[in-house]
Amino acid sequence: MSPFTRLLWLCALICSTLCAHLPARASKPADPNSVAPGIQASALWDGRKAVDFHSVTMPKMVKASDARFLVDDEYVLGITGNGESRAYPTRFASWHHIINDRIGKNGNGEGSYVTITYCIVCNSGMRFDTPVINKHALTFDFFGLYNGVMAMYDTETKSVWLQVTGRAIKGPLRDTTLKSSALLDTTWGQWKKLHPDSLVMAPDAHVTDGYEPKGSIMVRGYDSFPTDYFAKTVVHRDSRLPMFEPVLAVTLPDSRDAQPATQTSNLYRAYPVKVFRKKTGVVNDTIGSSPLAVLYLAGSETVTAVERVANGMTLTMEVRVGTNGREAFYDRETGSRWNIEGKAEEGPLAGTELRRVDSHLSQWYGWVSYFPQTSIYNAEQHAVQTSLK
Repeated sequence: MSPFTRLLWLCALICSTLCAHLPARASKPADPNSVAPGIQASALWDGRKAVDFHSVTMPKMVKASDARFLVDDEYVLGITGNGESRAYPTRFASWHHIINDRIGKNGNGEGSYVTITYCIVCNSGMRFDTPVINKHALTFDFFGLYNGVMAMYDTETKSVWLQVTGRAIKGPLRDTTLKSSALLDTTWGQWKKLHPDSLVMAPDAHVTDGYEPKGSIMVRGYDSFPTDYFAKTVVHRDSRLPMFEPVLAVTLPDSRDAQPATQTSNLYRAYPVKVFRKKTGVVNDTIGSSPLAVLYLAGSETVTAVERVANGMTLTMEVRVGTNGREAFYDRETGSRWNIEGKAEEGPLAGTELRRVDSHLSQWYGWVSYFPQTSIYNAEQHAVQTSLK
């Protein structure tokens, strides 16, 4: 067997092994080099030669007390898992776009691999569970743009993936979809209050001028595209909201809805951040058959969604001014006090954790381009509850 033939055989073996261990996917495409149905190949921009962005793998992590390179007002992407918390400053993530990492120790005594992604123009920070094949995790890197949002590829198979959907749209792994998990886009000061024992990503020593200086407060989404090639990749527009309107994009899986799986319009909903008018507030809503609460914390401008069900009881969340004079989240049924991540810190339900709903911040265009069936929360028809004295 010639060296070239042996190389081809090895590549085929790797691809077949990868596919056997990845999440369920659609039937094998006839031509993996073509893009998936519904994707406009001409709008998929390969920017790898145009820009110098690169992911980082297994970044150096330090204790919160040693993170002297951060100030409290800087934004971070925070995650928890396997008994550990980690924070990734958007000042670093905005350059790397992708962080390949692992967190805590699972049942096998090893950390779980995670992929943290961030597109600063769209302000879409997302976390995915990284597929692991024979103890080797896929490694993702920056590819380019589609629908004005970052796209990535894995270095093992060269498959191209979309950030917003986590779906591979080209290559041997086409039509495979990554599983998303909870992430909190908040300030470093707020994250430390929630997780004082958190680790935090330190700056990569190999990046000399890619990071903004210490104390720079990175914008959370742009109000226009920075260059022309962004607009050229947008294949779907929706005028129900301004293109760059900041929203919390919420997804609930089909299994949580009693309606047929084909009726999915009520499983995607966008909550314009402006409905809170920069005041700490709560939206109690229901998507399909799932009661949920959207929590907004002023100051840090943190917003997230949780299922408002505990011990079989549907809760009504509200904001009250506590005895310490500070606003906080309470449920009307038991009077328990909750934090922004849906954990009861005081009251009859202390220690209870509400399930985090799959949600993340985004500019309107970057979400609805992928999910045109999204419904929009209407504050004029539903109340947004703010502080009760």
